[in-house]
Amino acid sequence: MWGTGITSTFEHGAAVGIVFDDGAADALISAADSADQVLRGEGGFLDGTMDHAVEDFKGGYAQLFTQACAIRADDRARLAGVLAMLAEDVRQAKLKAREEKSRLKKLTAWRQRADVREQELASLDPARQSAALLSTVNDPKPEETRVAPPTISAEFSTRDRPRFAGGSGGGTSSSDPGKLRGFVSQSRAAANILDAELGRIRNAWSGFTSACSWVNVEAESFVTGFEQLLAENVADAAWLEQIATAFETAGGGSLADGVLNSALILYAPPGQVGLSDVGALNAAQLKAWLAVPANKDRLQGLLEQPGLDPVVIAKWWAGLGHTIVDGVIEPGAAQLLLIEALPGVIGNLNGITTTARNEANVLRLATEQERITAELARTPPFLPTSQGLSVTNPAWTRLQTQQKALDGIGDALARAGVSGAAVLLGFDLTHGSPKAQVSAGNPDTAQNVTYAVSGMDITPQSGFNDWAKNAANLQLRQSQNEPGKSFAVVAWINYEPPTVPTVNSGDAARAGAGRFVTDLQGFNAVREGLGNRTPETLNVLAHSYGTTVTSDALAAAALNVASFTMLGSAGIEKEIRSAGELHIPVGRVYITEAAGDGLAKMGRFQRQDPRGEYFGAKVFSSEAATIDGIEYHGTTEHNTLVHGPGKGGYGYLDQDTTALYEAALTTTGKGDRILPGTRPQSSLPLELQAVEQLRESEPYAP
Repeated sequence: MWGTGITSTFEHGAAVGIVFDDGAADALISAADSADQVLRGEGGFLDGTMDHAVEDFKGGYAQLFTQACAIRADDRARLAGVLAMLAEDVRQAKLKAREEKSRLKKLTAWRQRADVREQELASLDPARQSAALLSTVNDPKPEETRVAPPTISAEFSTRDRPRFAGGSGGGTSSSDPGKLRGFVSQSRAAANILDAELGRIRNAWSGFTSACSWVNVEAESFVTGFEQLLAENVADAAWLEQIATAFETAGGGSLADGVLNSALILYAPPGQVGLSDVGALNAAQLKAWLAVPANKDRLQGLLEQPGLDPVVIAKWWAGLGHTIVDGVIEPGAAQLLLIEALPGVIGNLNGITTTARNEANVLRLATEQERITAELARTPPFLPTSQGLSVTNPAWTRLQTQQKALDGIGDALARAGVSGAAVLLGFDLTHGSPKAQVSAGNPDTAQNVTYAVSGMDITPQSGFNDWAKNAANLQLRQSQNEPGKSFAVVAWINYEPPTVPTVNSGDAARAGAGRFVTDLQGFNAVREGLGNRTPETLNVLAHSYGTTVTSDALAAAALNVASFTMLGSAGIEKEIRSAGELHIPVGRVYITEAAGDGLAKMGRFQRQDPRGEYFGAKVFSSEAATIDGIEYHGTTEHNTLVHGPGKGGYGYLDQDTTALYEAALTTTGKGDRILPGTRPQSSLPLELQAVEQLRESEPYAP
């Protein structure tokens, strides 16, 4: 608030007046009246050319243009009203100031006469004293109460003018570019006139506030609002000119709304942009749009929203453009921009092609290493306690876990790549425990793909390299069985596995099943979008607690899985009563458990053994056998990878084992060639045996 000015006081006998300059007030009144009249006249100046422009202007952007003109008219009318009121308030302030100045003048003159009378009364001359007394009676004191300084308020702000239609872009717009440019020319001429008025009133207001500080200024925003109004008018002209250019470039009077959206997306507020709008941009437009931080944040929010359909993402990503080089799907220029801008999102997003996800994740590996190294350097490993002891710093422990996970992911890539190219499909270090998935081979282009799901205690920081080696072993065995055919095996540990104390709980399985369903839906969406999805493409293999995870997932959703193979199962939840409930083709659910596997049954304390006759899975052997004249080793324990230098025994997926050979058959549509295994005498927990007896009388319909 401006100062209240100075009223009448006496300092060393001199009267001080108020600060109010009539000339400064008159200049502001004149400037406000002039701007008021010019603003009110702008409508007549523009209405004709606006009507001319909308004659051939149709579609979403025509509606926005009409709306912008209406907002402009309303804004200038409101500003004109504010200026008219300001001029009137200043006129009234002049009257009040004149009244106060007159009062002060009269009071000052009276005080001077009163001083003289006091001197006369103090004299010893009776005649002079008598005259002074008579003068006092006939010269009453003027009004002492000051005139209250008036308060001026002049507030104005513009309304937003939307300039982006957005939406699906499925409609069309039409216009005559020449008529649009006619309005642009007239609008800019009007802007020049208003700009001169703005300069005049800005100067007048500055002069008034400095020369008339006796007046209270309660609220003032009309100068800034006037500037905003002009800026909006200028922006409208530039916007309309871009629309005209877009129509001229198209060479016709009609244009798809999607093309206009792409040309005008820089005008879009972040909350109005959808994936379809981003997908319609070319590389240059996308680069400019991503340069605005709010836009990148908006896109990240769109891509991370819960429940995003992988089919939608696959279509959107493909629409950005990619090329196929020697059978490999290479990201296009727009896709590369998104990989660079949002590697953490693109690298884990279902519906994105494998090569693109791998590029994003390799980029993330480097940046995450840098981040963790920097944070570890400034994070103490121990924290002091109030008792003078030291305890491990949780932040340091978390960073150490993430560092080990990154090292494990790097090792897994090396292990998965022993039989060919390995790709990193995703990893997560921040949501719960670390998770990851690495593939031996490219799941986008391989003729046969197997998702291999690990069990208890396998994490990126512990055991992932062995699980990746399992994937490479299976891929190699599949390739040896069918030379000339391409295979990919995904080492999937994209869930939080249980530990020994929690292995009998189904919580980790249910949570992991949800993630597995989403990942397989993403795989299917990409393959179908690329046109290379067949009923035999996708297979699932799982070990130990991984069979609990995958069976929950397969029972929950139809995922177009051709076969399901279980190794040393930790059991399937009792609610899944047969292989027929897993959405797998009849006869394509397989299971094996080695005689030397003493741990699998521990996981089945409260779950059923899918080897049971009632369940309907085919049991195959994992014992030593001779196949086609070649001797294969039997599995000797619960683990999948055992054999190596200085190690005895064999796991389920060690090279040259019967289990690996058989799994390569079941995951490639050749399950009819498996070596039969032995079923257990009783495969149900005691509390479930009654269910088995009731199955014939009350069959369950999945």
